[in-house]
Formats: sequence, structure tokens, C-alpha cells
Amino acid sequence: MMSFSVNEVEFALDKLGEHAPLNELVDFIAAAQIAEEFEKESEGSLSSDEEKDQQNVTNEFLFGTMEKTLHLLEMGFSENEVSIAIEKFGSEVPIAELADSIFTGQIAGNYTESKKFTSAALRGGLIHNSCDTVKIEPEDCSSSAVPQSRNINTGESCKGKRPKEESFDDFPVSLPQFKQSSYEKKHKGKRPRQDYVDNTSSFLDPAWLEEKIDPNIIRFEMPRPFKSNSCKSVDKMVAKPPYFFYGNVVNMSPDCWAKVSQFLYGIEPEFVNTQFFSALSRIEGYVHNLPAGNRFNILPKSPLTIQDALPHTKKWWPSWDTRKQLSCMGCEVNGVSKLCDRLGKIVADSRGILSPDQQKDIFRHCKTSNLIWVGPYKLGLAEPGHWELILGYPLNHTKALENDSSRRLQLLEQSFQTDTLGYHLSVLKSMCPGGLTMLSVFSGIGGAVVTLHRLGIHLKGVVSVETSEARQSILRNWWQSTGQTGELVLIEDIQKLTSKKLENLIDKLGGFDFVICQNSSSSMTGPDDDRLPGFDFSLFYEFVRVLQRVRSMMERRS
Repeated sequence: MMSFSVNEVEFALDKLGEHAPLNELVDFIAAAQIAEEFEKESEGSLSSDEEKDQQNVTNEFLFGTMEKTLHLLEMGFSENEVSIAIEKFGSEVPIAELADSIFTGQIAGNYTESKKFTSAALRGGLIHNSCDTVKIEPEDCSSSAVPQSRNINTGESCKGKRPKEESFDDFPVSLPQFKQSSYEKKHKGKRPRQDYVDNTSSFLDPAWLEEKIDPNIIRFEMPRPFKSNSCKSVDKMVAKPPYFFYGNVVNMSPDCWAKVSQFLYGIEPEFVNTQFFSALSRIEGYVHNLPAGNRFNILPKSPLTIQDALPHTKKWWPSWDTRKQLSCMGCEVNGVSKLCDRLGKIVADSRGILSPDQQKDIFRHCKTSNLIWVGPYKLGLAEPGHWELILGYPLNHTKALENDSSRRLQLLEQSFQTDTLGYHLSVLKSMCPGGLTMLSVFSGIGGAVVTLHRLGIHLKGVVSVETSEARQSILRNWWQSTGQTGELVLIEDIQKLTSKKLENLIDKLGGFDFVICQNSSSSMTGPDDDRLPGFDFSLFYEFVRVLQRVRSMMERRS
């Protein structure tokens, strides 16, 4: 009924098996059509001798193109876009570059304006935005219906025609234009003072914020290539289980956030400052489809100031050092001891009576290097145990690396602040009263499982994807030491999460209630990517692939 030939159908059934899901068979045939079309165009310019040589590698070439095409289709791109990208750049180009080229084309074709975010927010440091939701309608699953994004016609695809809808997880998503907020209309043409989120902004009512926003509040612009949902107003077809949560705890550009949002159903990120939950001041960004109502804080709360977290330092803390939170981890220890010795000597020589210029200079170094007062006229770095307390982890959580303080600090720096994360995940407690099964992608040192445990949510089963043996060891030790009764499955490579593997895990654990991904570490860094430094989208694309497969599989089972 989809106008595929008998040979195409038999070829797909032979390769994937008679019990393969319909959507995977369609993806496979689409990939074969695109690869074959590209192969024919390439062969057109070959001589007879070249044709003979080319024939020897035809199968390898065909399947190589099909593999990349399938990956791109699973990311949510249409056959039209995939075909044009492969035709333009060739099948030898890495998947990440092909995806980037398609996304860049979407930005060029759909970009209309920028929508501005501020870090000021309501109760919990959340961003609120006034925009319409994306309308998402389920497909007609009757025998006579053919999904638009899967109605393949490679002849038309190569003519550059673009479909009216893009597909995510088998649901077509309309892409209407953005409307300007009233603030943007009033302040059209004005540029923000700085291009990053204010780390010190307070909570503001969104209605007051939109009309009476303080121009001194630091803002940044986030480009919008399409209309998006805010996390507070997710469409019902997206806001359904299995729920997902993408979190980022390192600096990421607005362009990167726009791209992340594009691949996660157009949902706008929430930004929150951890200073409202802990003694750490850091912006974390989240994209998720969880409900935003009925959130609550983890109890007991973590210390909110340095002095509360490290009470033994109060007696040494000078009055002119007014810091309440630490702003960064300071895992780089090289040269810090000499700096501490030099600054300590200045304070000791003056018996603590410093000139305004000396106070200002020392305060600047303390803030930049995240130094704390560890003795009379003595400065030092916060130790891993201090940071475990500030981030809401059990004491000695990273003790497996006890002899490598620098490495422990680095792993902690790349981890969720569990009180902040817990506020956003707290809604799961009433939604899953009997506990939940979770797929955790790039788990790190287990911030998500620690958070759910602190919330009192039973972990019936956890599949953790993490490449680092040290992080896996930390999570495994925590799991055993806390007496978890659920099942922990450790997987070291996300590429091993094939459709078959996911089906087996779903059969084994009874499905997934929650999928979470944490972007936090050097594993997400792409040093060779000069377009988007500091973020490797190839790993993010793998998360998108896994997420969509899980949601599709769970949808079929329900």
C-alpha cells in the first residue's frame, strides 16, 4: 500500500526478519532507495573499466550509505532531507557532519527571529516563556493511511522539495512561525548587555518580568529556527511516558541549545541557578517532557552557603570576603598551592589588616580560583568531601578514586547538583508510587539515581550507559552500599543499544518509565569541531536515536 516493490519488501524482510516492526522495515527500504539512487548517479560518469572496478565494491558502498541513512532517519530527519544531504556531500561524510548540514539548512530555511530568555524565573529558577505550543497529532494507523514522512518517492526527493512536516518518533510536527512577546515588540532592536545567563538573578513573576523587566538583568539570545514548546506547556502527545529528561551542567552556547531543542520535540529548555538549592552557584539547563506542577524540594535540604556547608571555616573567614556560594569547582590544582602560599603570606604579614586594594586583589583570586579559608591567614581548595556535601552526594561517594583528588574533583564538577535536579524530578514520586525503571545515558557518577533515591523513589531497574570505568565503579559501589533491590545493568557503549538490545532490555525489565541523559563531561567535547566547540553532537544524536526507539517501542506495547 506504500507503493514499495515486491523486491524491496522481500529484501527488507530478508535482512531484518519477518518479525521486524513496520517502521523499521520502512526506514530500511527508504535507506535502500536513497543509496541506490545515489549509486546510479555516481555510476553515470564511470567508464567501462571503472564500472568493472566499481562493481566489486557496490555492496559495501550500498550498505555503508544505507547505514548512515538509517541513522539520519532515526534522528527525525525526513527522507527528502537525507537524500539531498547525501547527494550534496557524499556518503563518505561522517554522520555527524551530514546531520549538521541538514540542521544548518533547516536554520537557513526557517529562521525568522530570536527569542530572548532571561535567567530570572519563578520558584526554582525556572524560565517561563509565553508562546504557543506545537500542535502534534497522532498518525492515522488505519490500513489505508500512509504516514507523510514515510511516503517515499526518491524521484521527487532529489528535486529539492521540502515536506510540510518533520517527523519525531513517528508523530508529524507542524512548524509554524514564532510570535513576538510583548517585551520584544517594545524593545525591538535593543541588544542585551551580555550574552550569557545571569548567575545572580532572583525569581520574578513571569507577567511582571515581561512588562517591567530590569534592563540591568543579564540576558542572552537563543535563535529559534522553529516554533517550540516551553517545558511548562508541552503538548499532550509529547508529554506522555516514557518521560525523558536532558540535562546540561556545563556552559553551552544558545546555538547549541537551539539545536538540542530541535531534536527534542521543539521543547524550550529551562535554566536554573543551583544557588537556590545549594552552596554552589552554577547555571544548569534542562529539556524534558515532565509536568512542571507539584514540584517539591528534597529534604533535608543541602547547605545553602559556604559557611553552612563548611562551618569549621567560619572562624577564619574575613569580613571583607562576602562570598556565600562557590561559583566553580576548581578541579585544576596545578599552581594553586603556590598562589595560596603567596596570598596567605600577604595576609599573615599584615596580621589580617589589609588595604582596600589588597582586599580587592585577594578577593578576586579567591573568587576566580574558588579558594576557601582553611586556617588562620591560610587559603586552600575545597576538598572532594566538601564538594560531595555541596552537590548532595553521600560522603566518600567518589572514594574509589581516593588517591587522585584532582580526578575526583573533575568528576564531581561534571555532575548534577542533586537538590536542583531533585526539584525537577520530584513530580515522578506521585506519578510512580511503586517505583520506576530508568534508562540513564551518560550516567556519570550516578547523579540521577542518587537524586531519585534521595526523593524516596524505588529504583526497580536501572540501565546505565557510561564509557568511564571509574564512573561505572562509583555507581556500582553506591548501588551495593545503599542496598538497592532493583537490577542494575551497566553498558559501556551507547552504540551497543541497538533496536534488538533495547527490545531485550524492555522485555527483561518490563519497559522504561524514564529516560535521562546528562551532558557534563569531556566525553561530550569535540575538539576537532570548530563550528560548535565544546559539544560533540555525535553522542547527542545517539541519545536522540535511543530515546526515539524507546518511545516508539513503548508506544507499540501500550
